[in-house]
Amino acid sequence: MKHKRIIDRIRKLLNLSESGNEHEAAAAAAKAQALLAEYNLQMADIPEDGRGCTASTSDVKTRIKLEKWAFALAHKTARAFSCDYYHSSLGRTTFVGVGADAEVCAWTFSYLYRALMRMASAYMRGRGGRGSSIDGQIRESYLTGAVIVIGRRLREQAQQTPTTSDALVPVKDEVVQAAMPDDLRPKRFRERPLVGMAAYEGAQAAQDLPLSTPVHGREAQAIN
Repeated sequence: MKHKRIIDRIRKLLNLSESGNEHEAAAAAAKAQALLAEYNLQMADIPEDGRGCTASTSDVKTRIKLEKWAFALAHKTARAFSCDYYHSSLGRTTFVGVGADAEVCAWTFSYLYRALMRMASAYMRGRGGRGSSIDGQIRESYLTGAVIVIGRRLREQAQQTPTTSDALVPVKDEVVQAAMPDDLRPKRFRERPLVGMAAYEGAQAAQDLPLSTPVHGREAQAIN
């Protein structure tokens, strides 16, 4: 009976954590997390209560062999939206999140990925690149510099307008990690030194790149 009362209390707190009052929601989420830890409970122990704290996925079509800079971009975008991600051999990058987080995260990554690809192509054309190995290193350096800046800007944006209160982060993380595939393998890259000027120019170009574009049509309906 005591166990049932604790679970009912946690469910009520989790419902309250969706309150429009930011301070009330944060306090409720913090208390729910404390009770989960105190009684050694997992989110799986809490019956579905209709509050929507379940994981969903959203895919983005990318290259089959995703480059190092693109993995870094996926990681930084996922963290900004309280999500995680994985890449498949079919050339799809999948974001896992709670509620609309995955959809918004995938939309943002898709836009940034394609915008950076276009920027890099224009940069290399301006240099008169001919596809040599040094050109590949220059392109990678340019994109790496851009991703570093975009990652910083995404973190700042998340701090100013967070998608998740600090108190609710552990709850969401647990739901997301439970939904991730069990057989993921770490990606290993061959380290190559950056070309300093190209990385600097990529970083400078990324300063003014919008972090998102307006969402319309089916995507807007899905997020809503």
